[in-house]
Amino acid sequence: MIPLMLMLVGLQVDSKIDSVVMYSDRVIVARKASVYLENATDIVFPDLPGSIDDQSVRVKAQGLTIGEVQVKTGYLKEPHPKIKELQARIRELEIRDRVLSDELTVLKDKEKFLQTVAAGASDVISKEMYTGKIAPTAWDVGLKFIVDGLLAAKMRTAEIERTRIDLQEKMNALKLELDNTRASVENRKAVVFDAKPKNAQTYTIELDYIVFGASWRTYYELRADPADKKIEVDYYGKISQRTGEDWDNVRVVLSTAAPSYGGYAPATEPWYIYSYRGEDYGGYDAERRPAGAPKEAVSESSVLVGEQQAQVVETGIGVWYPLPRRYSIASGEAEKKMAITARQMGAQFAFFTVPRLDMKAYLSGEMNNSTDFLFLAGDANTYVGDDYTGRSYFPTVAPDESIRTFFGVDERVKVKRELKKSRVSKGGLFKNTTKYDIVYENSVKNFHDQEITCTIVDMVPVSQDASIKVGDVKLEPKPTREDKDRGIYYWDAPIAANGEFVISVAFTVEAPPEVDIQRQMY
Repeated sequence: MIPLMLMLVGLQVDSKIDSVVMYSDRVIVARKASVYLENATDIVFPDLPGSIDDQSVRVKAQGLTIGEVQVKTGYLKEPHPKIKELQARIRELEIRDRVLSDELTVLKDKEKFLQTVAAGASDVISKEMYTGKIAPTAWDVGLKFIVDGLLAAKMRTAEIERTRIDLQEKMNALKLELDNTRASVENRKAVVFDAKPKNAQTYTIELDYIVFGASWRTYYELRADPADKKIEVDYYGKISQRTGEDWDNVRVVLSTAAPSYGGYAPATEPWYIYSYRGEDYGGYDAERRPAGAPKEAVSESSVLVGEQQAQVVETGIGVWYPLPRRYSIASGEAEKKMAITARQMGAQFAFFTVPRLDMKAYLSGEMNNSTDFLFLAGDANTYVGDDYTGRSYFPTVAPDESIRTFFGVDERVKVKRELKKSRVSKGGLFKNTTKYDIVYENSVKNFHDQEITCTIVDMVPVSQDASIKVGDVKLEPKPTREDKDRGIYYWDAPIAANGEFVISVAFTVEAPPEVDIQRQMY
């Protein structure tokens, strides 16, 4: 392959990345260069990443007439600095390994010598001690020297072997990184175009292109303040970039648009249905979709004082978040967390528990997104005050949309579920079924020094077989809400300080004797 620097004819300009617009799977890079032009000239932007989308290249320059824009491929004549760095690190490890290998050879020779001395020592010791030529204490010193020498040699040999294994793993990892980096940075491209100036002067030329290997994802830190009825939402973007070029002091814009979905809507097709027999094929159940977000949450919002905030820029189909300062991100650098905004929003707090599944009470907060920000779905860490309460997931929340989020278990709210009655008897008109009488009691006790609100959820079995009958359902007190078809009941209960709320759930199940459902009752 002819080196790229030798095959390009024209005025090669020294450009610098000025800004990037990041999407979930790619980035638009804007480079700028200043050049003095008097006459029509071919302009060359050299040393660009090989992963450029050729069709995305655009050139803009006020006062210049731009002709045909070409993207040419090739390899750099000089190795990329990253390649040199990785090669130097590999050589350093190889030298260390060679030194250890040489030391290992010396140690093995030392072991052989000491083993030879030890093998012949027994006869010599016997003769010399018999004739009285040497005292026993002197031989003790000599034997100790041999034993200590062998032990030290073996311990050092084992240490060297472990170190060499570790070095080999590091070298393998660096060699793999070198191969990946070569594929990324050595395969380069250049953009060539002819430019005709109106006047002899210095022009600023902007080159835009899309390149893959960079992405961003959302991350949140959610802090609940039940006393002030507020939730602080710290909104971050975590940026990863492996484009093969370093970003030095660039403006960063995070976009919520999703170009990976393409520009075409799905084609309309007829919806055919068929007759299915046999087992249920497990189709979609609309009733199992997540419940809608609460609508009664407080919609108060405030910006945290002293925080740098990204601005919201509407782009038609998405939203841009231009970050408030410039950043430097090297290609291949570890994922970087950047603040988008931090907002405090009014919230209503309550506890939530499902004793049949988990005898814990979870603090939840309901809030309304009263900001202009589109909160994209992402991982979150949750806090109550300064206490870390766990990891969570924050779904996509549009402006003016409400959401409930959870902040972990509160041990000051005690949940208990007890089986109060479990009786098995003959049932049915002709006593040809087995009848189960079940009574559960759920209790929630509030050990806070103030009243709380708690949503308790319990369930009654729902039969999926015509031969199994569920009946005599008795709920005390009456639930606030219910979904009888699914057997799910909700109690929204205020519980006074040191107070307790108790729910009794009773039902019967009748089934043929040959049907074993006892294990499903508990």
